[in-house]
Amino acid sequence: MTAAKQQTPPKKASNSYKPQSIVLTALDGYLLSGTVFLPPGPIVTSRSAFPSTSTSNGNSNLAGGATHKQEVEALTKVVIISSATATIQDFYYKFATYLSQELGMIVLTYDNRGIGRSLPGNESLQFLKAAADNGPLPTTGAQSPPLPPKSTSASNGSGSIGKINNKKGDKKKNPLVGFEATIVEWSTKDLPGVFNYVLQHFPDSPTLYVGHSVGGHILPGLDAYYTRNLERVFFVSVTSAHWRHMNSPLFTYWFFYMASPLVNRHYGYYPGKTLWGSMEDMPTGCLETWAFWGKHKDYMLGGNPEWKPNFELFKVPIYSIYFSDDDFSSTSAPIIMDLIPNTQRRCVGVKPIEDLNMKKVGHMGFFFNSCKQKLWNSVVRSWFVDGRALDIEAIREHAALEGSYARL
Repeated sequence: MTAAKQQTPPKKASNSYKPQSIVLTALDGYLLSGTVFLPPGPIVTSRSAFPSTSTSNGNSNLAGGATHKQEVEALTKVVIISSATATIQDFYYKFATYLSQELGMIVLTYDNRGIGRSLPGNESLQFLKAAADNGPLPTTGAQSPPLPPKSTSASNGSGSIGKINNKKGDKKKNPLVGFEATIVEWSTKDLPGVFNYVLQHFPDSPTLYVGHSVGGHILPGLDAYYTRNLERVFFVSVTSAHWRHMNSPLFTYWFFYMASPLVNRHYGYYPGKTLWGSMEDMPTGCLETWAFWGKHKDYMLGGNPEWKPNFELFKVPIYSIYFSDDDFSSTSAPIIMDLIPNTQRRCVGVKPIEDLNMKKVGHMGFFFNSCKQKLWNSVVRSWFVDGRALDIEAIREHAALEGSYARL
């Protein structure tokens, strides 16, 4: 199999390009921070933009099927990017910009509840929600209403930590202290809210999905109502965190079942920023879900067996890619794919040094700009634009060609 050929020369994002902040509503009413990346040029999101396929005398057009296919192909695709555990949506900024500005797709990123800008009590989300519900404020002929006084509660309106007054003086308090949330809610409440937003604003557009790590785990459990426009799925480093499947099982066991419960109890949340730097802070319940799933060989299905019927009914084609130098688990992606038995799927393991001539990719590195030439322009473009899931030979060939071009 040969490497994917670029159908059109890639476009460069404008230096002045800015995505749009939006607010998403989970099924239980919880407000989530989201971002929409719009492509350059015309955007077609409704079939009403096309002429009717019926003839002037009212009889159906025999070529209607072909016309319908052309209409669907002409619609602008929408991509949902679902983040890894304790990873903010901003981590995917460059990848989302690539999809929108160079592949011409509408892209939506978001923070799950308790992560990033989706903290409890974030007043900026409440104002965004009010603006969306009531329409834009008038720009002429009227004055904008005065802003309310600044809050002294847990959130200052921008997602950062506010100050709380007490008898001993002001001190910082993390808004996650006492906040109850689980990864199960990310799947059953947050993600359906994201799909609802897409279905409401782009009802006819084919939808694509990028699931990074837990972003892949939580997708197949959704009811088919939400995924009815879902065309293709792309998994990145969607591996099992069952402690025996991890690269360092004894460390994982210590982390999940000995150290983390003590840390959670001490802080009232999981301080990922403080302890690791590369992680975000998390609600205690989210880490507890992660650890609970990690006790089971079937991981998320072992922890939530009620999801199994939806996993078996999931029929959207999946292309999964994982890396041999993954810091967490470098071999277990096929195990996750086996839990979704009734869809077309391809699972490809990549060795960065041997296959790509790259020093490291790991669990997070696919979304670094360094992977653009050797992976985004081959794997992502082929799957999302051409509908072809490249095998490892094609990935190696494309990477070798890119390396040759770089030496010219």
